[in-house]
Amino acid sequence: MSATAAESPRVAIVLPGGGARGAYEVGALSVLLPLLEARGERPVILCGTSVGAINATALGAVADRPADEAVEVLLAQWRGMRKGDVIKPLVGPGLGWTALRMLGEALEVPGVRLAGLLDPAPLRRSLDRWVDWDALHRNVRTGLIESACVVATSLARSGPVAFVDSVRRVPASRPADPLQYVPAVLDGEHVRASAAIPVLFPPVEVEHPAPMAGHYVDGGTRLNAPVAPALALGADRVVVIGFQPFQSRLDPVVGGVGAPRLADVAANILDGLLVDQVVDDLHRLATINSFIVDAPPGRGAADAYRAARGRKPYKKISYALVAPERRGELAAIADDVFDRRYSGVKGWLRPDYPFMSRLLGGGRSPSRGELLSFLLFDEEHVERLIDLGRRDARRWLDRHPSVWCSDAAHDFDIDTSAIAHLREREALDEWRTLRRR
Repeated sequence: MSATAAESPRVAIVLPGGGARGAYEVGALSVLLPLLEARGERPVILCGTSVGAINATALGAVADRPADEAVEVLLAQWRGMRKGDVIKPLVGPGLGWTALRMLGEALEVPGVRLAGLLDPAPLRRSLDRWVDWDALHRNVRTGLIESACVVATSLARSGPVAFVDSVRRVPASRPADPLQYVPAVLDGEHVRASAAIPVLFPPVEVEHPAPMAGHYVDGGTRLNAPVAPALALGADRVVVIGFQPFQSRLDPVVGGVGAPRLADVAANILDGLLVDQVVDDLHRLATINSFIVDAPPGRGAADAYRAARGRKPYKKISYALVAPERRGELAAIADDVFDRRYSGVKGWLRPDYPFMSRLLGGGRSPSRGELLSFLLFDEEHVERLIDLGRRDARRWLDRHPSVWCSDAAHDFDIDTSAIAHLREREALDEWRTLRRR
């Protein structure tokens, strides 16, 4: 890498989890990556969770190609993706066996367990088709990609683990930190572990590196938007793609009368795990930006305190954010595609999705749509999500022609009280340190 490249701002791509919603991520990237390349700002840090881990590693494998060509590869992969590439059929001979294993789990029959409702066995083969692992490792070794990071949740440690493929030094993991960083040569086991949504999919056993061997589940249960790893790995600018607006939630995801259905409960759980974390991370980033920009003269003491704890001083991070304009847009698309392609007699030929819909309570509702948007690996659904991702990326660029922003008041509801709270906490920490001397 040239000295000029080394001195240029490091750009990171941060991709959260969301099942079939990954098509939205690729749609947004198809607009942003060629523009970043034209500006001389090709991403060098790729971080992903769940389906974001799939997209991040697939992108890393084509990082040596021109941006237009790289995104065409990802678009072709998504346009050719079908449910059978991810999970086995739900309705069929296996359904009875799944029911028996569920009963065995409930009755604690020895040797009979149900680790997940769906069988993602096809994903192992599909990942090796979608991601050229040798190319990914080569692009990391040559510096085209400085770091590729996949986040999964360790069941043994009950916390998130960032598996990092990098020639650079991986951030040190302190015992008190909730996130552990682990150097690794990424392959399918790490990505499948990151995408193992609890209850839906069984945990995945990771064997390498040996000290971190064990069973893992979806990284989104603990850290869905790996913004923190991207910053720890040296990012100066981050592109974050999400599936709901990044402003604080003002209205509930679902609202209805009567007793909540399974879909209502599940949608709220997934929303808390996969959406609220993204919003919280970005609000903290924007608040810190304001803390830096409007820093009082004495803030150097706070930086000295952070240095004493082995942490780098706060720095201003520019960001580009792509997300739907309104809550529930992805759910509405999934509902519409399902009603037109799988309802009534049409569903008899492809019964898995109608069966899922009945399990979720049946009938069109925001909750059903939210859950279907995770699982609907359908060609029309994928194309509409790609188009929506493109639209929202262009909408961001309309507001930010230079791509980047760092003003908390521009994109977030960050007020002076949040900034004051951060300064107060830093001052209190510093005071406690001085008292212990």
